[in-house]
Amino acid sequence: MSNTDGQNKKPFSFRQKLLFTLITLLLLLTVVFIFGEILVRILVPAKVTPPLPPPYNTAQKDGYLGWCMTPGYAFDGKMKDQGGQDYDVSIRYDANGFKAFGDTLSERPKVLFIGDSYTASIEVSNGKSFFNQLKDSLGCEVFAYGHAGYGTLQEYMVFDKWVDHIKPDVVVWEVCSNDFIDNYAPLEIACGYKVGERRPYLKPDGSIGYGLAVSTFQHLRKTSRFLDWLSERSENLFLAFSGQEKRVGEYWISTKKRQYRPFDQAVGVTEKIVAKIKNRLPVGTQLLAFSADTYQPQLSEFQRIFEGNGFAFTAAPASFVERMAIEGKVVTKARDGYHWNEKGHELIATGLQPLLSEILQSAK
Repeated sequence: MSNTDGQNKKPFSFRQKLLFTLITLLLLLTVVFIFGEILVRILVPAKVTPPLPPPYNTAQKDGYLGWCMTPGYAFDGKMKDQGGQDYDVSIRYDANGFKAFGDTLSERPKVLFIGDSYTASIEVSNGKSFFNQLKDSLGCEVFAYGHAGYGTLQEYMVFDKWVDHIKPDVVVWEVCSNDFIDNYAPLEIACGYKVGERRPYLKPDGSIGYGLAVSTFQHLRKTSRFLDWLSERSENLFLAFSGQEKRVGEYWISTKKRQYRPFDQAVGVTEKIVAKIKNRLPVGTQLLAFSADTYQPQLSEFQRIFEGNGFAFTAAPASFVERMAIEGKVVTKARDGYHWNEKGHELIATGLQPLLSEILQSAK
């Protein structure tokens, strides 16, 4: 009876053998990952990101903006410039996160400054910030809000919230090259520069949605320390044996420009955001945009976008700061090599002053 049963048994089909093999491999991989995760957690010290020291810890999570300036934030201490020289800093932000908030009832011209970390200007005292220097030279009421990591949409949302209350005669909009990265999550995922926080993004239909610029694989690496350890070493081995350099999104932006699809799409999103700014700008209010840096092709794209919407745009102040730094005539940057120190803010104010003066005169 048993021999007959054995003779009548059908051999496994190819599909059954393949399924059995795949299930076996999956179980083996699961076991390897479980043991790997246990070993890495026991033997490899966990990566710990220390909290940001003052005055770099200004951010407070915000359901609307993603994050905002901590209300009433204050810092007194010393900063270093790029040359290693210490200087005193005393910074204050009001209950709404503004570094400058003039008199909304004044008959003097009112200028609203909007931007990111360059406008937040934690590197210099309030009175040394470029907008407060312009306040003294132009005799106007100044209002200034910015925060590190902000993209153009977040800046627009601050502008949208406050423009009707302040009723500015002129809006000065500070932009920088990484705004394109901040404006489009897939580009941030591909780039070395990352904020890595939940933030608002402009959706294709023009509405605002929220998301975190992290790919599925990056999320898995954050979840599994073994996968993170394995990926990091595999990448290092590949780069070592291939002799190649690790290239991130910034490299492709500078070399391929608009032919690099994530950057091209980020430019398209930014065009739509600036169009929203134009539509929201009150009648009679003028806008001057300026770039805080001179990286290409971002600078040219910003100039095209703002001028295409009928706004004035300049990179002259930043170009002057960069030239002074390159020629070594004076230290213009803080220790990070990007943001301006006191001298840098003075030069930016000097560069903006004639343009802003002309716009204010024409607005009368």
